[in-house]
This record gives sequence, structure tokens and C-alpha cells, in this order.
Amino acid sequence: MFYRSFLAGSVLFMFLQSCSYKAYQPIAFSSIAEASKIEQKDKAYKIEITPPDYLLHSIAPNKKGELLVPSTERLTIDIVRKKDTLKLSNRGIVLANVSNFRDLGGYVTQENRQVVWGKFFRSGHLHHLKQREYDAFTALNITEVIDLRTDKEITKKPDQLPKGAQHMVRQAFEDSEDMFTKTRKDVLKGLVTPKQSDSLVSTFYSLYTFDRPEVMQQIFSEILSNKEAVLFHCSAGKDRTGMVAAILLSILKVDRETIIQDYLLSNNYRKDQITSLMKLAKVGKIVYPKVDYQVIENFSWIKAIYLQAMFDSIEHKYGSMDNYIREVLKISDEERQMIIARYTVSI
Repeated sequence: MFYRSFLAGSVLFMFLQSCSYKAYQPIAFSSIAEASKIEQKDKAYKIEITPPDYLLHSIAPNKKGELLVPSTERLTIDIVRKKDTLKLSNRGIVLANVSNFRDLGGYVTQENRQVVWGKFFRSGHLHHLKQREYDAFTALNITEVIDLRTDKEITKKPDQLPKGAQHMVRQAFEDSEDMFTKTRKDVLKGLVTPKQSDSLVSTFYSLYTFDRPEVMQQIFSEILSNKEAVLFHCSAGKDRTGMVAAILLSILKVDRETIIQDYLLSNNYRKDQITSLMKLAKVGKIVYPKVDYQVIENFSWIKAIYLQAMFDSIEHKYGSMDNYIREVLKISDEERQMIIARYTVSI
């Protein structure tokens, strides 16, 4: 029995290794990933690498003159031009078993301020977070984890968190379990076309922010009142998480194009994961011959049109994102300015 299982697994592994995946449609990747290149055309920039203050007394160059910092810590690069300083850091947080983990800091707002690093994090689920990575997680000062998933999703893959991190479930779309389950069955039966799948995802985005407004208000109240750092996530960290991140950046007055580029980063960060999924889909075609690969792509990758559906629905119902922030999230203009002052810095 063991030999047959091992043989079948080996054959499947070799088949997947031999499979190649080429997308059936153009996939949009974020341009933010390329923004780390620094051009010094007028020689007016000075770059300073700053380790955390509490590490300054404990680190020193090694024999090669290299400055070594523990892997659980993050360095900040200060780009100084005249009197202005722009702080850069690593956006992606590398934890081997957590998908799409990244920092929302560093973005420049329309008021020429910069969102602070190390306060707002987003990711996929934390079910596979291992104890050996707890130190790296704890070093981010995350004290609250807001889980946007359904009860069914959480029961199947509960978050594994280090002691001290508070786990809060905030399900803002009440019927999502039924919707997801039915759609999954229809996809396997080949009853969903690529056009319909695009429409289904866009419809979900247009409904998510309205289904349970009291929960949306609670989510942002908790995110914006946390004194340390907060992480919010769903399953893949792309759809529900992407919408919450887009609204959060809107509150801080980050421009729409930057918000969309941050949203699209999920394609960059999940590229290898989705490639593996699509290779597996080729095997699944044997069991479910009516499955459409492009439909699976539409549920796996993200598109700007999906997030735009959320913005359009908010603006159709409330007139503007500003009105949504006031009327649904119950954040007054005065409170919003206090939030901006707290979570952004002048550059």
C-alpha cells in the first residue's frame, strides 16, 4: 500500500515538474516592485542605512567590514535630498510558510506625507506559521491579527500565532461561505465561463463593503486605534484583504493609482504559488474535464477591474470615498486628520 502511494506520488511530482504554465490571458503585475531603483542624476541625494535604534549598541562590522543585523530585524534606508527625507524599507516580509505578507508603509500621500513603516501589515492566512518563525513575527510588534475569513475557512485552517498576538474574527460578508461553495462547485462542473467569472469577482467586490457596514466600521476602528502594529488577512491576502488595504490607504489620502499598484502586488508576491496551482489544475482536468483554465486564473490572479468595481460601487452609493469614510466608517474629517497625523510623516 505504501509502495503504491509512494509510486503514485512520485509520478504526480514528475508530471507537475514537466508541466509548464503559460497564462491564457495577460496578467497585470505591479510596477511598485521596480520602484526600488534609485537614480542619482543630480548627485543631490544621500543614502543612509539606519538599523533600529536599539540595535546600534549591539552590532559591529565583521572582519570583512560588513554590518550584520539579525534576520528578524528590518533596516531602513533614508534617502535625503536637501532637508527632505524619504524612508524606504523592505515591503515584503519573508516567512517561509505565509503567503503575500507585506508592509503597507512607505507610500507617499497626496499631502506629500509618507505612510509610516511597521504599523499596517497584510497577508494570507497564518495556518502554516511555524513556531521557529515566531521570533521574526514577534519582532514586527504585531499585537492584533484581524482575520477576515469565514467561520468555515477558519475552522479548516486556523491561524497559528505566537503568545501575545490577539486574534479577532471580523466577517464583513455574511453570505460569502454559500457564495464561495456554490461557485467552486459550478467551476468544477464547467458551468462558469471566463466572462462570468470576471463578473462574479467584480460583483463580490461591489458588495463586500456594504453587506455588514457595522463590521467594516469595527475593522477600521480596530486597525486605526492599535498602538503597536496590526495585521489583517483573509485566505490568500488578495481580495478581502486587498479591499481593506485600499480603503485604509484612501483614509490616509494615498492617490488612487498607487492604491491600485499596491493591490496588484499580490500578483507579484503570489506568482510562484499560482504557477504551481495552474500546473496542478492540469492534473485536475483528468477528474474534472470541463474545468476552464482561464476561469481558474480569474479566481487566482487579481485584476484592477475588480478593485475598481469596489470604488465604483462606493462612489455610486455614497458619491465619493470621502463620504463613505464619514458615513459608514464614522470617521469625521477632524478624526481623519488626526489619523493622518498619527500614521504618516512629513517628507
